Amino acid sequence: MPADTARLPTGVDLYYEVHGQGEPLVLIPSTGFGCNVWQRYQVPELSKQLRLIVFDPRGCGRSSKPKRVYTIEQMAYDVVELLRHLGIEQAHVLGHSMGGRIALSMALDVPAAVKSLILAASGSGAAARPGSDCVPGVPFWMIDELASLGFEGNLRREYVDSTSFFTADFAASHREFVEDFFTMALEQHAAQPEYIRMVLARHSFEATHRLGDVTVPTLVLVGDEDVVGSGHSAQSDVLRSRIPGAAFKSLPGQSHGFFWQAPDLTNTAILEWVAAHR
Repeated sequence: MPADTARLPTGVDLYYEVHGQGEPLVLIPSTGFGCNVWQRYQVPELSKQLRLIVFDPRGCGRSSKPKRVYTIEQMAYDVVELLRHLGIEQAHVLGHSMGGRIALSMALDVPAAVKSLILAASGSGAAARPGSDCVPGVPFWMIDELASLGFEGNLRREYVDSTSFFTADFAASHREFVEDFFTMALEQHAAQPEYIRMVLARHSFEATHRLGDVTVPTLVLVGDEDVVGSGHSAQSDVLRSRIPGAAFKSLPGQSHGFFWQAPDLTNTAILEWVAAHR
C-alpha cells in the first residue's frame, strides 16, 4: 500500500494512498471525512481493477490543517496538484457529498485533469437546494443543531441517530455496524475548527449557473431516499437536468451513506461507469 504525504504548491501537506493498477480513480470524501472511510469496502474491491487514489483532504486526518478560510476551489486544486505530484495527467474523479462539489470545481476549472466525473449524493450550491435552504450561507437549522448538540453530538445525530446517512430499517437492524462506522469515521475526521471551515466552504460554493459548462462525461449517482436535510435527491435532479449529457443512476432504498450500506451495488455502478469511459 503506497502511502505518503505530498507537499503541494497550494501550501498544504496532503496524506494520500495509492492502491492497485489500471485506470486512475480519485475518491474525494464528504465533509470532514478522512480517506479511512474507504478502506473497508471501496479500496479492496475497486483496486482490483483500478489505480485507486484516496487522501485526507486539508483539515482532516493526517493532512495539514490550515488556520484560515477554506474554499471548495482551494480543495479542488489540492486534488489537481496531488495528481500532478503522482504524474497522472488525467483521472476519473468521484466526489461524495461535499467531495462532489470539489470534483465539480475540478471539472469546471481544470477539465483537462478530469477524464470522467461521478457526482455522488452531491449538489452545486444553494440555488439547487430545495425550499427555504435555497439561500446563500449555512442554514439556520445546521447552526442551531451544532450549538444545541455540540460538535460530536451533532455528528452523532447525522450519522447514527437520524435517517440522513443510513435508512431507518438498516440502522435499526444493523445498530452495531452503524456505531462501528461512526467510531471509525471519527478516527480521521476533522476536528471542530476545521469542520466548521469546511461547512462554510461548502455552503459558500455556488456553481449551479455553471453546470451547463461541464464538458466531461458525468454520472449523477444518488440514493432514492436521500431526502433529509439538504435533500440530495432534489439537488441531483438539478445536476442531471443541467449538466449536458449527464447520466443518472438512482440507488433504490438508499440514503446518503450508500457506499457503506450497499457497497456491492455502489462499487458495481462505479466500475461499470469507469469501464465505459476508459
